[in-house]
Amino acid sequence: MRFTSTLAGLLIFTGTFTGPGVAQAATETATETATETVTETTGCAAVLPRPDGHGITCVEVRRRPQSDGSELRDVTMTSTAIFQASGGTPVIDPLSRPITVRVYLPKDYDPSRATPYHALYLLNGGGDNYDAWTTKAGLVSLVHDAGSFDGIVVMPTGGMTGWYADWAGRTDGYFAPKWETYHIEQLIPWIDSNFNTVADRSGRGLAGLSMGGYGTLRYAAAHPGVFSVIGAFSPGIDLRARPAQRTISDSMWQSGAAIELTDLGEFRVNKYDNGSPLPVLDQEVQRRYRLDTLFGPHTTTVFHGRTVDDWPAANPADLVTQGRYAPYDGRLALYAGGCASLPSAPDGTEPAPAACGYDTRASDDAPGVSEPILGAYASEFDATLTGLGVGHRYCYSRGGHDWNAWSAYLVDFLRYAYGTAPAHCPAP
Repeated sequence: MRFTSTLAGLLIFTGTFTGPGVAQAATETATETATETVTETTGCAAVLPRPDGHGITCVEVRRRPQSDGSELRDVTMTSTAIFQASGGTPVIDPLSRPITVRVYLPKDYDPSRATPYHALYLLNGGGDNYDAWTTKAGLVSLVHDAGSFDGIVVMPTGGMTGWYADWAGRTDGYFAPKWETYHIEQLIPWIDSNFNTVADRSGRGLAGLSMGGYGTLRYAAAHPGVFSVIGAFSPGIDLRARPAQRTISDSMWQSGAAIELTDLGEFRVNKYDNGSPLPVLDQEVQRRYRLDTLFGPHTTTVFHGRTVDDWPAANPADLVTQGRYAPYDGRLALYAGGCASLPSAPDGTEPAPAACGYDTRASDDAPGVSEPILGAYASEFDATLTGLGVGHRYCYSRGGHDWNAWSAYLVDFLRYAYGTAPAHCPAP
């Protein structure tokens, strides 16, 4: 029997894991909640032309018409990528677990329209699920407020703390998710098969908050032929930062591969030695083991004068120096808050001023990461992009790690990506 803890011992993170990021309580301020009453539950074949394929099997569809004539369509499905046996005999049976994708369809969506629709893939933060952007941020109203986007929005789950990775290791229960495979190789072609979308790079956008912001930067670097425009909101950026590593390590023992709050125990990740039923007590050993479980074997590098672990293939701070975001020249938007003082309203093109007080070195010994620290790493990311000549929109603000900020960022991003960039950045 492996070590487990009760639900009461599980720290709930609501949209607050930041990839390399923060484990603080988010301010759950929603502009409007989605209609949660199920209007119609139907069989998949009744509303989807090709419900099964690409490793996905559709289970059911729930349709939720909205007051403005748009629709939220929840598709419950199984995927061969979530979960897979890893390192032994899985303790959960069956391995096939239902997951849900929420799809926003604009008013008067026409599956036969001659001009296909753009699709924006919108990723959740840590501790959240596919429904967070509608229940906590009022996505329907935000799309309406932006006024420039008439496409569909695809909101998949990324797991509570899945970190948008094909796990290299396993959970305590000998199974592991392959989130990147599911999202890139299965879900995207499945969406293109079942909705009237532009089925190539030019028609796809990707954005996310916090852990989902990290996932956005990671996927964008790895799959430049899949997406054409990206937006990262309060993203985790640097895996070398020790507070980031602590946060990710904590998330692995708290929730690990969990999709729902009831997924406890064997969904977690711990290192055990010599057949002991109790985890190794040394948290430095656990930290390295848990991040290797996610991202594969680590390397070492000197960072802020210290020798630290790094996972370069999964680290946006490394990837940006390699020019991996050049394919998004003029089509990349980066947002972060925590600026101490705004001497003037940023216009999306200028670096953060000294008045913001951003300092990545100050984070080295912090127990966790706050929005100001995320802002500091975003500022470095902006400087690197600028130095490489990659055109982008960079908005810093005094906003927090909360839904007020992320809602404002999404509206700005939609206008930038699908209309005309606002003259000034949002000020949440």
